[in-house]
Amino acid sequence: MDQSQQPKKNSMATASLVLGGLAIVLSFLIPAYALCAGCLSILFATLSRGSGLKMPDKALMGLIISIVALCIAVLVSLVFLYLHQLLNQRFGIDIIQDPQALQKLLTELQTQTGGPGL
Repeated sequence: MDQSQQPKKNSMATASLVLGGLAIVLSFLIPAYALCAGCLSILFATLSRGSGLKMPDKALMGLIISIVALCIAVLVSLVFLYLHQLLNQRFGIDIIQDPQALQKLLTELQTQTGGPGL
């Protein structure tokens, strides 16, 4: 194979795909980092076009994956904030921030409901 038949490597497209995959994983673990990785992936996918109008396949997949990761990260963050607010209203901020008080509350709730039971 000579040089003219080999496909041209696009490092921006590869970076977009890798960062998109990383953003998917991080969206469940650390949503704030997933937002950063997803935004960088979208930026690299856009830059991979160069002066042409067509985006490479890797960049397109990175773009799609990063958009999905951003949506998941936002949803996970909203669910976390909702649950934090719900627990704060129900039990108070002092209980949530003190591990010993939280353990005592969980033990009391477990004995009231009959425990996990086996």
